[in-house]
Amino acid sequence: MATWQDEPGAREWRQAVETADRVHGPGVPPGELPGYRQGCAAIDEVVRLLADPTVPGALTAARSAMRRALRVMPQSGPDQLCYEQRWRGRHRWDGPLQVCDRPTCGRCLPLKAAAEEARPA
Repeated sequence: MATWQDEPGAREWRQAVETADRVHGPGVPPGELPGYRQGCAAIDEVVRLLADPTVPGALTAARSAMRRALRVMPQSGPDQLCYEQRWRGRHRWDGPLQVCDRPTCGRCLPLKAAAEEARPA
């Protein structure tokens, strides 16, 4: 079954955008993103809850906190669907910032945050 990478020009496009990403850098350091700080707080809660597994409901609460962390923490690299989404929407971009809308994309979240910082108030 063919994927988006099998479409004409897709591989060349991906190589070009990966090169551009390396040249431009990540934007805002991931440690400064709100999702990173929220995720760290949730992980701290997990550690606290798992410190005493005899407390009723601690394991369930720890699982919930871990899920919460995974929903908000940025990934260490692009989301699995980042390239495909950007490839499909490449003709609709209305500016230099080509980002996906994946909530934890480690490539696009820092770029969006840098664009927000650069935007005049």
